[in-house]
Amino acid sequence: MESENGSSTRKIYFISGLGADWRMFRFLRLPPDLPLEHVEWIAPLSVQESLQSYARRLQAQITAPNPILIGLSFGGVVAAELAKLLQPQKLIIISSLAHSSALPWYYRLLGKLRLQRHLPLKFLQSFLPLAPFFFGAHTPAEKKLLRQVILDIDETYLRWSLEQLLAWRQAAPLPNLFHLHGTADKVLPLRRRPGMFIVEGGEHLMVMSRSSEISDILNQILTADT
Repeated sequence: MESENGSSTRKIYFISGLGADWRMFRFLRLPPDLPLEHVEWIAPLSVQESLQSYARRLQAQITAPNPILIGLSFGGVVAAELAKLLQPQKLIIISSLAHSSALPWYYRLLGKLRLQRHLPLKFLQSFLPLAPFFFGAHTPAEKKLLRQVILDIDETYLRWSLEQLLAWRQAAPLPNLFHLHGTADKVLPLRRRPGMFIVEGGEHLMVMSRSSEISDILNQILTADT
């Protein structure tokens, strides 16, 4: 899209994974002519606040018309809810869910048992040594960032986000959706469907560990005609 004077009016909004921030995207190399912003997580009003209500409040940060939304992991789910409120030129999700039936059965079991409401945060953080293997963080920089994210996460926000992820209902992928997913993702295992951008050997944090390849795919999507 171009303005009357010929300059681009497209703007990218990044939405990071659960409790993370802009640092997850810092290794990407995208077209320099596309302005971008990182949407910052806000505190939920309560553990019971719906994802739709949260998305409406988060919408205040997205001021450009017809934005491009790029969501990572849980941020992809939030981006999908934002897309229902906005008219994005493109909706791009990475290591995320295009529809709720792609959520693995063991997460659904977790939701039925309501364990996400009761497990102490310290108990969850006790699995920190296993996190690099589970998420696919390999270099010292990736491991350090993952550790910081896990240690810094707010308990109320964590419980809310897990509650909303497990309760999310989306029957089919939204229109104009572009989905990047790795074949070795242990957090949200790949559920193949037509039209996906599949990264062989890509793990959950491939946005960092495979940043060059992810950048190439994103550039292909972003420079293609809408």
